[in-house]
Amino acid sequence: MKNLKQALAFMLILSTFFACNEAKVAKTTFVMNGTLEGITDGKIMLSTFSEEGSTQDSALIKEGKFIFKGDFSSPRQAYLQIEGTRAFKMIYVENEVMTLNGNVEEFGKASITGSQAQDGLNIYDAEKMLIEEKYKDVIPEFYKPGITEERKAELEKEIEKQMVEMEALNEKFIKENPATFHSVVLVSQKLSGKSAVDAEKTLNALAPELQKNPLIVKLKAKFAKMKEVEKGFDEVMANASNVAYKVDSKFKGESLKDIIYLGAFLNNNICALQKDGTVQIIDPMGKLVSNFKPELKGAPASIAVDQANQIYVLSTLQKKVTKKVRGKSYDRMVPMGVECTILNEKGEQVNQYSLPSLKTATGARISDDILIIADYQNKRIAMFDAKTGNAGASIDEMRPCCGILDFSVNAKKEILVANLGAFRVQGFDFKGKNIVAFGQRGKSLDEFHGCCNPVSVNSLSNGAIVTVEKDPTRIKIYSKEGAKQIAGIEELVKGCSHIPMIVDAKDNLYLASGAKGVVKCVSIN
Repeated sequence: MKNLKQALAFMLILSTFFACNEAKVAKTTFVMNGTLEGITDGKIMLSTFSEEGSTQDSALIKEGKFIFKGDFSSPRQAYLQIEGTRAFKMIYVENEVMTLNGNVEEFGKASITGSQAQDGLNIYDAEKMLIEEKYKDVIPEFYKPGITEERKAELEKEIEKQMVEMEALNEKFIKENPATFHSVVLVSQKLSGKSAVDAEKTLNALAPELQKNPLIVKLKAKFAKMKEVEKGFDEVMANASNVAYKVDSKFKGESLKDIIYLGAFLNNNICALQKDGTVQIIDPMGKLVSNFKPELKGAPASIAVDQANQIYVLSTLQKKVTKKVRGKSYDRMVPMGVECTILNEKGEQVNQYSLPSLKTATGARISDDILIIADYQNKRIAMFDAKTGNAGASIDEMRPCCGILDFSVNAKKEILVANLGAFRVQGFDFKGKNIVAFGQRGKSLDEFHGCCNPVSVNSLSNGAIVTVEKDPTRIKIYSKEGAKQIAGIEELVKGCSHIPMIVDAKDNLYLASGAKGVVKCVSIN
């Protein structure tokens, strides 16, 4: 079931890309004739995905046979699932007469013929299975209870080898099968997190007959638009001189734990929000100046400080929802809005208002009486009047991941977003216009690694940009000389977790780790 959910999520995320809406006359309607061993009577479901959404169909299995009919004038992704079992199979459907032969116990290896799109997938799957068979015991052992750290490290190397082999297979398949629909699918996956320049090179390498494919046309238009704002390091950092940082060993931040977000006062004190809602004021040496706990109706989320040293505490309002799954009831908390509580430096409440248009508040900043909030759930950066809470402009279509979406505001009044699902930093003006972007997925120092990064971004007074990556932790300074990593910072979080960062007026960096406290970095130039 876990694999099925992953497959469903994967196809839903990519459904925008996988539907080819080319207007053409179908040669025939879609027909699939199926024969299954290991089952006499039952039901099988066919789910397909397109830009218009998903469709579901079902067919009865009679004496081990079933038939599906439909109309798919161009290839699209789908999956088959046998009711009452964990048996499922990803396929491509189109207007052809297709035949399935298989066994319920090994449904994922069922033979499907009669479709050019499926033929390409069959070639790919055969080679993919060889790789999966080679590494089939690695993941189960990695998650086995009691495994030693030494053995985990060995298995991580094996997982890395598998990923390298899969990437090599993808490259080989695209090169050898440039006209197949599966190559189109692989290319669309390959472009995730890539720069516009690299994406264009990949798209142009496809066979001429695929250049008019609706998916390829759409991707080309997308990256052409991205290219307009995507800037190289030389252009973005033209006036940002090289700067180096080190960890401040004198800062006593080890005890400052359970912090989920940071802000900065004009006097260079730091404002911290703990996960229980306590607000802490910390001096530049790591000493706790004061703390207070406001009354919040929701779960503490983020914090911001304005020019008058007022503290804006954002909390997520939630309600309990009960859902039934296979006859069992489960309770879960669902976000239903955000509340902003404004305090003075003494912790006294001076204002409060709700922001019902938001679902979450994973990041917050104040600039020119504008309260800016990152809403992970709605995938956007939203702006409000800081005094009244009235809604303003919005930056939509963010690519958050792992429950993380954060940003900062630089001296040019540009909103710098750590758009981690897109593996880049993007800059917007206060009207929501994208004006700059840089970064892509990769392992080099200039690139962003992992499943999704960066998780935080900020800027220095000279225009240099600071980014934070997790798993493993990397803090980098981007200047006109390129990227430079700050040495001496240990792993701050485990897995996909946020690392809040703030920069004070003296360009000191502060990083919060819930378990390890606060780290301060200072310039050594």
